[in-house]
Amino acid sequence: MEINNKVLEFMPGNETVYKAVDMFISEDSQNQSTFPEEFLNSLTPTGLPPYELKLKIGCIIMLLRNLAPSKGLCNGTRLIVTKLQQNIIQAKSIDGTETFLIPQIPFIPS
Repeated sequence: MEINNKVLEFMPGNETVYKAVDMFISEDSQNQSTFPEEFLNSLTPTGLPPYELKLKIGCIIMLLRNLAPSKGLCNGTRLIVTKLQQNIIQAKSIDGTETFLIPQIPFIPS
């Protein structure tokens, strides 16, 4: 992540920070409050994005999920950010031919 932050520093424009909404999911409702949000935010499980996602318009993002394989939105697809909204990122394909809306996505480790 350190290299991503360094690259972002050199890009023009304002930085937008997206924060994860972390919660502990348990079948036992009494365990739900056992872990404070601050502790959950400090964890970085393998295969999950970090707690904070920092972006600027023009930066390149990579999908971590298959969103719409028929449209080419697959795990590993790279896109260029064109607009940053509260819960949606607008991005275009690297070749600039298509624009996509990327919604906020829940990540649940298995």
